[in-house]
Amino acid sequence: MTIRAKVLWFAAVAVVLVCVMGLLLFGLAHHGQRQRQQLMALQEQIDSYQRLHALAWPFLNQLAQARQSQTDTRRVPEELARQVDAEMARLADSFAREGAGALETENQEQTRREHREVRAALLRWSSLAERRVHELHPHVSIAPNVEWLLYAEFEQTVGQRIQEVQDEKRFELEALQQLLDVSVYVVEWVALCFPVLCLGLVMLLAMAILTPLRSSLQGLIHAAERIGHGDFDVHTHVASRDELGTLGAAVDRMARELRESLEEKQRLSRAEAEASEREAARYHALLEDTVRQRTAELGEANLRLRDSLQQLQSTQEQLLSADRLASVGRLAAGVGHEINNPLAYILSNLRYVHQELAELTGVADEQGRQEMLAALSEASEGAERVRLIVQDLKTLSRPDDVALGPVDVAAVVRSSAKMARHETRDRARVVEACEGVPPVHANAARLGQVFLNLFINAAHAIPPGRAQENEIRVDARLSAPDQVTVAVRDTGAGIPAEHLRRIFDPFFTTKPVGMGTGLGLSVCHRIITALGGDIRVESEPGQGTCFFITLRVAEGSTGDSTQSAA
Repeated sequence: MTIRAKVLWFAAVAVVLVCVMGLLLFGLAHHGQRQRQQLMALQEQIDSYQRLHALAWPFLNQLAQARQSQTDTRRVPEELARQVDAEMARLADSFAREGAGALETENQEQTRREHREVRAALLRWSSLAERRVHELHPHVSIAPNVEWLLYAEFEQTVGQRIQEVQDEKRFELEALQQLLDVSVYVVEWVALCFPVLCLGLVMLLAMAILTPLRSSLQGLIHAAERIGHGDFDVHTHVASRDELGTLGAAVDRMARELRESLEEKQRLSRAEAEASEREAARYHALLEDTVRQRTAELGEANLRLRDSLQQLQSTQEQLLSADRLASVGRLAAGVGHEINNPLAYILSNLRYVHQELAELTGVADEQGRQEMLAALSEASEGAERVRLIVQDLKTLSRPDDVALGPVDVAAVVRSSAKMARHETRDRARVVEACEGVPPVHANAARLGQVFLNLFINAAHAIPPGRAQENEIRVDARLSAPDQVTVAVRDTGAGIPAEHLRRIFDPFFTTKPVGMGTGLGLSVCHRIITALGGDIRVESEPGQGTCFFITLRVAEGSTGDSTQSAA
């Protein structure tokens, strides 16, 4: 028998047991419901007989009232007959519910006969009582003793019969209640024992199916493990006629074929080993020659790479120098103007002093002496202004060394702002808020080149003529225990979103032809990255641009600048 047939047989037995248990419980429940209906019907019949028994005394009272009011007493028995018929209808309905599905037809007929006898006896008594009351003298009222005599006659005839019927019904009710208790007890035991029996039968059937399957599977697993470890001399010992038996035979056949293949392969491998030993020497020599050749080629490639790296480093230094030269070119006109003004009044004052000294023939008076001193003082002040301008330019034009050390950010920002003043003074106010931060680990010249490029770019983003309405603001703060972040923010036109990801690319510029080379921001990014820092930008069209430069704090710094930009 196949595994599928076993599973289907097991499922069929389980379904049959479940159906049998369901039908049994349904039958017991239906039987209990029918007994409950019979109990309710018997109780209603007892209540109906009780109400029939209670009709006697109100009937006598109605007769007495009709006699006293000298009305027709024959209507009172008619009213009683209607009430009796109504109760009989209720009895018939309850009897119909009680007898639904009953098999004892003789008992049903006896009950109907009892109903008819009780009705006839009650109506006869009511007619007899009405006739006796009617035969009394018209002016004689019904005395209480007459009512009691009539009620006693009712009890002796009709009441006794009603009581007998009620006793029979109560006896039937008690017997039915006992039968219902027995039925409930049987149902409880059946509901408890039958599922247990079914479960035991299902478990036995499952064990009968699973035990052979488990034994077969263990044999297959053991054989598979031995084959996996290279032992092909195995036998599964699966004797069943199902799919596992077929699989066991296939495994045995596979192990036999693998063993034969292994033996054949070993024979071939021994023959190949002898041939491979002969080829190994030749391949070894060829491999040594190939390794020597490749090693020489790698040495030559390494030399070429070293030369290329040196050329790249030289090109990078030239690019930085070219950017500084471009910055100097952009600042040439402004620096010339800044130097020309103090030189003009230096030369004028020196001519004045020279002329006065040439014309002086005697001792100079005090007023002339004071005028010459004032002229010399103004000339000295102008020369000092020229010295400061040249000193600021030294930061940008000094040799391109890469020495790193503590750098005062505020001093570098202040020097760069002075050099870019010619570009910014007609466009925006420059606000510096860089005090109170520790020195950073950088190079003053290269850091100044970065801020100078940012100031010039910010100035070019603001149209000239409204310097008081626009602002270029530089803020420096300690963003982390070992980092200083400098924010250069302007109120210019901003950068479109599609250009933000390309602004640090070399030769990318949004300025008109002749206004920029596209190297400024690329060089800034390269300088900050080489210093171990980070530069990023945030901008929205019409809302301005902000560059964030983050640099490491110099080691051993306590917040005081130890190196200026000069």
